[in-house]
Amino acid sequence: MFPGKFTRYVLLDVMKVFAVALTVMTTLISLILIGKQMVGQGISYLSIIKLLPFILTMALQFCLPATLLFAVCCIYGRISADNEITAIKAAGISPMRVFRPIWLIGLVLSIPSVWLQDQGFSWARRGIEQVVLRSVEQVMYKRLESQKHYNSEKGLVIHVQAIEDRWLIKPTIWMFSNQNAQLATIHSEKARISVDPSRDILTIELVDAMFDLGNGRKWHTFAETFELPLVQASKAGSVEGSASTYSMFDIPDELKRLYEKNERRKEQLATEMSFHLGTGRYVSLQDPKIEQIKGEVIENENRMSRLRSEPMRRWALGFGCLAFVWIGVPMAILLKNADYWWTFGLCFIPILLIYYPVLGLSLEMTKKGVWPPSSLWLANVVLIAIGTWFMLKIIKQ
Repeated sequence: MFPGKFTRYVLLDVMKVFAVALTVMTTLISLILIGKQMVGQGISYLSIIKLLPFILTMALQFCLPATLLFAVCCIYGRISADNEITAIKAAGISPMRVFRPIWLIGLVLSIPSVWLQDQGFSWARRGIEQVVLRSVEQVMYKRLESQKHYNSEKGLVIHVQAIEDRWLIKPTIWMFSNQNAQLATIHSEKARISVDPSRDILTIELVDAMFDLGNGRKWHTFAETFELPLVQASKAGSVEGSASTYSMFDIPDELKRLYEKNERRKEQLATEMSFHLGTGRYVSLQDPKIEQIKGEVIENENRMSRLRSEPMRRWALGFGCLAFVWIGVPMAILLKNADYWWTFGLCFIPILLIYYPVLGLSLEMTKKGVWPPSSLWLANVVLIAIGTWFMLKIIKQ
């Protein structure tokens, strides 16, 4: 029968365009991300190969909903321009038959999209950082050979006169510690850099070195070795500890740990304040120790709010596939234009002007604990509501 053939025809065409668009866009985004790492971090081609699984995951995370919308706009825009929707209605067939196949595709693809959102935020981002950190040795040598200068932008600066057989000749090293606000200057005859990947440590081996900590504190040593965390030595930003680094499977355990930690801090705060109130030491209520505990409690609560919002954010972003096609199909039909780029651009306008701003607002309010995590579905609900209005308009025409 015609409806069955039409459904298969639409699904096949949509999946063809979707597969091609997904391949092209994923490749393009991957190349952009690879170029960003090569230019920004200066890593080698071998490290790029190690980065590929993580970069592909992140590229697919962003490309899946957009390419599905593009495929929908191509096929349904052409179908509408060829008056096939009008023919279906003239044959007494409900336009709902047109929507159901793509709803199914949007629903089915939303599940892997949720998985990609989870892996892209947790596994892929951490994986990229670890590869970049472990490449810091070759990055530093390459930068020092070409520019004679390296700055990690995190408190480590190295200047050399030359490099001979992996030895830095007459290096000057500046190290700044945020903990004690101390600047250390090291002048050495030569030095060598190595990385211990198992401990994420950068080791600097010095020969005939002079240490200067300021205020007249100087000393000389013939041979000295000291270690730095790779995070301090690399330009790569550390995402460790961020709520987005935890997978949805690990978030409940982290929430439990933070809750127990916060309860202990609240008990400690109550004990300290009760002691000062009981002894009449009201001035001591502003004690730095009490203020520090209050700050920790507030920070832990904010962190728990961010963690609670993460699973819902990933589910909502994943089901953006369904929301995108829900609004894309009726808009493409109403536009009646076979030019797929024009149709895609117009269909993307409500997503750009409504979906992402509403999602950003919901995310910000949820992280602050003002709105519940379920509010992250608000952007999807708005798109579906607009798409439903367009569908009703098509049915009534």
